[in-house]
Amino acid sequence: MSRAASSTSSSDRRPRRALLGAAGLLALGGCGFRPLYGPAAAPEGPAELRAELAAVRVAPIGDRFGQLLRRDLQRRFEGSAPGTQARYLLTVGVGFDTEILGYRRDGTISRVRSIAIGNWTLATLSVPPQPVGRSAMPVRVMDAFNVPDLQFFAADTARDAMEQRLVGMLAHEIANGVALELRRHLARTAAEGRRAPA
Repeated sequence: MSRAASSTSSSDRRPRRALLGAAGLLALGGCGFRPLYGPAAAPEGPAELRAELAAVRVAPIGDRFGQLLRRDLQRRFEGSAPGTQARYLLTVGVGFDTEILGYRRDGTISRVRSIAIGNWTLATLSVPPQPVGRSAMPVRVMDAFNVPDLQFFAADTARDAMEQRLVGMLAHEIANGVALELRRHLARTAAEGRRAPA
């Protein structure tokens, strides 16, 4: 096979790949798939969704892990547009469990896994509050760390790092769930507005 023939066949593949990729994206659009933060038809476009997310306030959560989670969620919501007037209250309940995964020959612990479980509800700040959405099932994230032998400072550092990772994962899952519920809420509100008589 000559060089000219091989270069022609590889250049012919590029447009085919582009067409296949475009067809795949069109198929996703046809089945109702929409990117969470991607462009959408008005009124629930990404700018309005971001404005709604910035209007979410997080209720206090108990314990140190809850405080770290609340701070992370506040950064994700309020931090996107500081100064936005509050319209929603997010209430989060957190459970925390620890499992031993490994032991040394002398019986001391060598690896620990922590599991964080969160439930959330989102409601308006109106009186009385109107429910907007809630977690359909508990959000569950897990991580683990090694306990070095007779290195207590290293063990504490590893535990703190694991806790930070758990906070980030749980906040990410909760923020995505809240964004989906707010998007549905915006779509419902727009549909009701279109149905209302002029």
